[in-house]
Amino acid sequence: MGSLFKAPKYEPPKELDTTNKLLDEREARAEAAERKEKRQIAAKARTRRQGGRLLFSQDRAIPQLGVGGNLSSVQSYSRNPYEDERMV
Repeated sequence: MGSLFKAPKYEPPKELDTTNKLLDEREARAEAAERKEKRQIAAKARTRRQGGRLLFSQDRAIPQLGVGGNLSSVQSYSRNPYEDERMV
């Protein structure tokens, strides 16, 4: 008669262990993908902050690949717009 009032012992299904294992692996993959995406975003932001200056800098590792300090071969000079040969 004692077994009539005793609650049955709970045993989790065997599939629960495999399901939990698969869910843990899935979460780990999702976290790794999220970390990778955050690293890529940070790298792009770093490139935006620093990359533009390095393109025009002669301090680059290989300055021949960038734009040099002399952007034009013509010397610039200032002239007075009111002095014109035609006005003489």
